[in-house]
Amino acid sequence: MRRTSTVLAGLALLAGMAVTAPTTAGAIDPTKGYSGICTGADALTGVTVVIDFQELDGNGGTAAPTITRCSPNASPGTARTGIKALQDAGIAVTGVVQWGLGFVCRLEYRPSSTESIPRTSNPTYKEACVVTPPAEAYWSYWNADGSGNTWTYSSFGALNRNVIPGGFEGWSFSLNRTATGNPPPEVTPSNPAVGPNTPTVSVSVNDLDRKITLGQTTSLSWTSTNATSVTASSVSPASGGGSWSGSLAVPGGTQNITPAATGTYTYTISATGTGGTVFSTATLTVQ
Repeated sequence: MRRTSTVLAGLALLAGMAVTAPTTAGAIDPTKGYSGICTGADALTGVTVVIDFQELDGNGGTAAPTITRCSPNASPGTARTGIKALQDAGIAVTGVVQWGLGFVCRLEYRPSSTESIPRTSNPTYKEACVVTPPAEAYWSYWNADGSGNTWTYSSFGALNRNVIPGGFEGWSFSLNRTATGNPPPEVTPSNPAVGPNTPTVSVSVNDLDRKITLGQTTSLSWTSTNATSVTASSVSPASGGGSWSGSLAVPGGTQNITPAATGTYTYTISATGTGGTVFSTATLTVQ
């Protein structure tokens, strides 16, 4: 059975993998990324990662101040997933045994396997990160394009969503909240380098592991901002990957893809606005 992003959204992007880990934050790899929003050459090619521990800060006496860190792109112009952005920022990220990094369970080793998370239904709950965590206590996933001041809750998992260059990737721990009451990160996602007319575009494959079996149909979804036109630019290799060409809906939409041959295909999308043209890619493996 295919694991689609619709399933992912329905499960509210829950996550984790059982490991032995320290109980405190602060394990950031100092050789990757740097503190603060992306600046200089990284301002429009990197992405700023925000980790807001919310109620986990001080839980059990363990301090966990909000992290804001630039995740540079070592190969500007190439696509990166939300997971890759975390890793490039030096953030320790752990998935679940059930789905791997398809669901993010721990960031900077929080919540640890030994700390009690005060869920309303289970005040002494401890997260083992074996299966998807409960909707009462999980890392909610957000994004922003950098041109405004508000976050958008992501309906895609970080493993199959490409980040927006110059934008923000946000993670906020949601405890005892409703599906519509998840708290966005308490950092304003504004990048001074992103002009009000700068277009952005992102395309994602709607399968959790971005893999399907020959004969199956999947779909590509895209979003854009400040764009007057969006185009399905190309698929590589040029044959076998299914139909992907021509004008697409603005600002976003979804299109089914039925590949005709096995292989790994890269789908490119472009968005054009008064501020120029930008591109994004997504990769699908057909087995």
